[in-house]
Amino acid sequence: MKRSSRRWKKKRQMRWKWQRKKMKKEKRRRARK
Repeated sequence: MKRSSRRWKKKRQMRWKWQRKKMKKEKRRRARK
């Protein structure tokens, strides 16, 4: 169970990074407009 948790954490982190990048891009676009 512990090992599985670690694997999930990594997957979640990757998704978070992607979402953060998308949010940053959209924020910039909004600011430009």
